[in-house]
Amino acid sequence: MRLVPTFCGKDCGGNACPLMAEVDAGRVVRVTDNPAGGRYLKGCRRGYRMPLELYAPDRLLKPLIGDGERGSGRFREASWDEALAMTASRLGEVRSRYGARAVLNLGSAGATSALHNTGGLLGRFLSLFGGATRLTGSYSSGAANFVLPYLLGEDAGRSGFDAATMRYSQMIVLWGANVLEARLGTEIDQRLLEAARRGARIVVIDPRRSQTAIRTDAWWIPIRPATDAALMLAVLHVLLAENRVDRAFAISHSVGFEELERSVMGGDGGEARTPEWAERVCGVPKEEIVRFARAYGSAKPAMLLPGFSIQRVFAGEDSYRLSIALQIATGNFGVRGGSTGSINNRLPSPRVGRLPVPGVRYQPTVAVVRWPDAVLEGSAGGYGGDLRAIYSVGGNFLNQGGDVRKNVSAFLKVDFSVCHDLFMTPTARYSDVILPTAHALEKEDIGAPWLGNFLTYRQAAVPIRGAARTDYDILCDLSDRLGFGPEFSEGRSAQDWLQRFLDQSEVTDHDAFRATGLYLGRDQERVGLADFAADPSGHPLQTPSGKVEIASSRYHRDTGFPVIPTWQPQPADPRHPLRLITPKSPHRTHSQGSGIEEIRRLAAHALEMNAGDAAARGIADGEVVRAFDDRGEVRLTVRLSQDIAPGVVSIPEGMWVNLDAAGWDTAGSANMLTSTQGTAPAVACIMHGVAVEVSRIDTLEGA
Repeated sequence: MRLVPTFCGKDCGGNACPLMAEVDAGRVVRVTDNPAGGRYLKGCRRGYRMPLELYAPDRLLKPLIGDGERGSGRFREASWDEALAMTASRLGEVRSRYGARAVLNLGSAGATSALHNTGGLLGRFLSLFGGATRLTGSYSSGAANFVLPYLLGEDAGRSGFDAATMRYSQMIVLWGANVLEARLGTEIDQRLLEAARRGARIVVIDPRRSQTAIRTDAWWIPIRPATDAALMLAVLHVLLAENRVDRAFAISHSVGFEELERSVMGGDGGEARTPEWAERVCGVPKEEIVRFARAYGSAKPAMLLPGFSIQRVFAGEDSYRLSIALQIATGNFGVRGGSTGSINNRLPSPRVGRLPVPGVRYQPTVAVVRWPDAVLEGSAGGYGGDLRAIYSVGGNFLNQGGDVRKNVSAFLKVDFSVCHDLFMTPTARYSDVILPTAHALEKEDIGAPWLGNFLTYRQAAVPIRGAARTDYDILCDLSDRLGFGPEFSEGRSAQDWLQRFLDQSEVTDHDAFRATGLYLGRDQERVGLADFAADPSGHPLQTPSGKVEIASSRYHRDTGFPVIPTWQPQPADPRHPLRLITPKSPHRTHSQGSGIEEIRRLAAHALEMNAGDAAARGIADGEVVRAFDDRGEVRLTVRLSQDIAPGVVSIPEGMWVNLDAAGWDTAGSANMLTSTQGTAPAVACIMHGVAVEVSRIDTLEGA
């Protein structure tokens, strides 16, 4: 038995967890936690199940070329020479006829690491190709990324906290943060469970009573989706009305707090944001709002951890403006055991080299949520040009972008599409050329986590199966054929790059790092913006005022939206009275693993629905129902529950779409029902609070 340090590199908050592959007779038989990680740095079932992906019987091991209409699923095997020659020829033809910008860069984070980083590799390749149309924003945290610099300036990048500081928290508020299932960091799971065991008050504000709420015995406050900002305003109203605000801290550390106070209390002529007002909006009883506000205002220190979910909603930007305002109001901002209220992937990982992406003088961009619109509408729709080709690496965009039927139309419209993948995903199915790529367990690399002060090293546990190749080697070969091979590789092999990255890193003992697979940064209890919190005049923020800008005239000037944070009601649609949420599945990372039967059997995919809502529609537990809106329809089994708020239904995201002859989905892909509209002003995705209806299959209304 041979033990090999590894990490999965999947696109979740624990993307670089220290793991260990057990190799016997040239085969990975198990993946477990790396003992170097100790009590807290542990992986999850997604990483442990990597061998199921590695040895899946339907894994792609040879290049494929379409042998029928795009989307028909008919392909023939090809040699690497034929597949790469076709790809180079078709891309070169698009570039010569329409310019490099006519290629759409659909690179994403299917693999995250220093070298074999799918988004970074494709970005480097297409920049040297001449610059393609690239995506801006983020499906994960687009609204938060957009708005946080208005509050914190460039210091938004250091506004998180290390999970070890949770041991000082008296209360931990998980506002839309399902950390035990969605993974918001390698260490945070164990730290949260430990905090619950020692008696810290855990509060979960979420439309669902998730496993995070159940396993921590949390105080669950069910809330209607897209109303978090309203509840935050009501909590602030209680704090102000009962003199529970740390006013001296708020005034010394922020600008605009008094303006927000006037609005919340109704002093600006508007309606006061009382618990009674919020109850009508959020569905949370006014007594519960008051009880929570008093407990939160009294707990010192209190950590407020907002999840990504509360900004993936209509007007999601203001939820993060208010989560920060609450931590400012209570004096919990930037103190040990507290938090800034910012998104928690905002502390730097240890220094290590990365593959550089060259700049391009002019490179058109499109918001990630709008990529199919850019393809379908082109320059006539106000986009940067007409798109003729799609290059997809590390992202199942057809399945994971909003409005699957629109995404299908976009793939059908372009002249050419190519993807790298391990499996016949929905995106691969609509590609002309599929280039099979190596699995994480077959690649050596360095991991830097989204969250955490450590680095991990991954040795190649086993040789690459079949004719698959790494994304780096594929793009090296393709860049040679297109005339910029020396610029892409710089004459370096993958091993040469990794050594260069280590030479640029803060790691001093390279051999020990490779052997153990783990390097820990010096300070494991960092508190984001602690210097500013302790001395705001001596360590001002990089904002116009040097303080947290709760009121931002710059935000108003740039976007036209209010100077102070507010709650904006979501447009109502009486035809679709239910609100859909699309949480992460604990069994897969987005759509990775969706096609593996062993993983699918672990938890039956279903629509979760409140028993009262089901009774009103004559729906019984376990029957197949239809969920629909104006964009599409999905058919899947319903599971009735009291652990979901009335008026809310839940479909876990990531299930591979399976369109029937009528164009409806029979697998339960949540993005059949989501849209490309996006929030305003960030133009970020809306994946929660989507207006839908659910009915029995034999009910024809809304069909």
